[in-house]
Amino acid sequence: MSHDPELPGGFQDDDFDQRELEAAGAKSAALRRRGICDHGWLMAPDGEPARCLHCGAVFADAEAAYEARREARS
Repeated sequence: MSHDPELPGGFQDDDFDQRELEAAGAKSAALRRRGICDHGWLMAPDGEPARCLHCGAVFADAEAAYEARREARS
């Protein structure tokens, strides 16, 4: 990893990426505590129905599963 001296406070790009991942995980966990699955763990082979491995929901394809994920997270 290289150091970018132009970023303030000693932060690096990875620090910002990690913050975004932690926020997404916290939001997903909060939804699951409320009983809402955000379909964050998908098995979606090309050309086959997609399945959420958390709740078992089956979608027509990967795009339909991603749309359901966007709706749940909004």
